[in-house]
Amino acid sequence: MSSAPHSRNQHAVDAGIDHITLSVGDARARAAEFVERYGFEVIAAGDTEEFTAVAVRQRDVVLVLLEGRTDEHPSTLYTARHGDGVSGIALSVDAPDPTVLEAFGDVTHTFVSRPAGAPWSLPGITPVPAADRAEGTVAPARSHLLCVDHVAICLENGELDPTVEFYARVLGWRVVFEEDIHVGAQAMQSKVVQSPGGGVTLTLLQPMTGAVPGQIDDFLKKHGGSGVQHLAFAVPDVVDAVADLGSAGVRFLVTPDSYYEDLEERLGGSGHAVAELRKYSVLADRDHDGELFQIFTRSEHPRRTLFMEIIERRGATTFGSNNIRKLYEAVERQDRA
Repeated sequence: MSSAPHSRNQHAVDAGIDHITLSVGDARARAAEFVERYGFEVIAAGDTEEFTAVAVRQRDVVLVLLEGRTDEHPSTLYTARHGDGVSGIALSVDAPDPTVLEAFGDVTHTFVSRPAGAPWSLPGITPVPAADRAEGTVAPARSHLLCVDHVAICLENGELDPTVEFYARVLGWRVVFEEDIHVGAQAMQSKVVQSPGGGVTLTLLQPMTGAVPGQIDDFLKKHGGSGVQHLAFAVPDVVDAVADLGSAGVRFLVTPDSYYEDLEERLGGSGHAVAELRKYSVLADRDHDGELFQIFTRSEHPRRTLFMEIIERRGATTFGSNNIRKLYEAVERQDRA
């Protein structure tokens, strides 16, 4: 792991997520999927000799679908190694210096500062007039996503502590949660790093030495090294969101009925009726601050790597670790299907 020519952290870097870049083989097709299935809107686009890019937005979530058009373009190299996936997490800051940091695997951080009220753009990517934004797409799904709750990252064994140290040393971020998670003979270590104001949260995972290889190992093998496993999108009401997203074509993992048999007893009452959670396969958990509800999409990636999470927080500040076993079971059923 390395950083740009000089370290940024004389002070802790408070930041939000300006946008997330996904390097893809077909930018327009992937953008259309986010519009039609998730309710995004195209806000900017660009075609150059080197790349094609489409930026889509939903409230505070901006995704840039980036397609390399030359053999040497970074997105071309990324997709050749990993397939479609997250290649960049751009951070919104007051002073964008340095421009780029190598973060983990082939993922970079860029620093972006935007004038208040200015149309969203990047070099080579210009705003799309509102009248043209829906051209060539079917009616989009209803809008539910609020922001990026967190980004989940799988790391090669031995990279967890150096990655945490990188975020502490270079950006001044801190660990806000950590635990070892055991699922039968499988096990992983997790540490969560967060920017000072809480605007960016990264969940870092690595396989545990000596454990039976599990889904983190599987991701690393299929992805070709460390990378982003999933993006978690916050919503105000998970049941409404999942109902609409499912109708628009988003496919979710299925939770076994047995999970819900003692759910009300385990939670001590819930903000959603257990029957509704069961109907939509939503997982529920409680920590010392409140409840959270979450569900994971089926991976549409040919390598079965990148997927999405839909999460509703009702005060909870942790990440549903009690549901990790349920996620593992569901993903394993998907892989056997």
